[in-house]
Amino acid sequence: MTLFVDHDALRSEAARLSETSAYVDALAPSIPGNVDGGVGTAAILGIMSIFVESAGELSVALAGFGDAVSESADRYSEQDLAAADQVNAALWEEQR
Repeated sequence: MTLFVDHDALRSEAARLSETSAYVDALAPSIPGNVDGGVGTAAILGIMSIFVESAGELSVALAGFGDAVSESADRYSEQDLAAADQVNAALWEEQR
């Protein structure tokens, strides 16, 4: 079985995940701190706190996933180089 891994595609996806994490993080200042909702103010602030907490978790997860994909791309590259070296060494010995 052959497994082809496009290293550039993996690195591109890792960068996209990291960029998306930064974008979600950059939205934080746009969340209002005060809400005038009358008797519903407490409920609105409670909902917003859950939303903000979830957005923070999303940002951390995207950054972590981006790091994992990037590390995977590095390991695939290292393994491909090691396998290519073994094949080249075997061919070299065969031609002697």
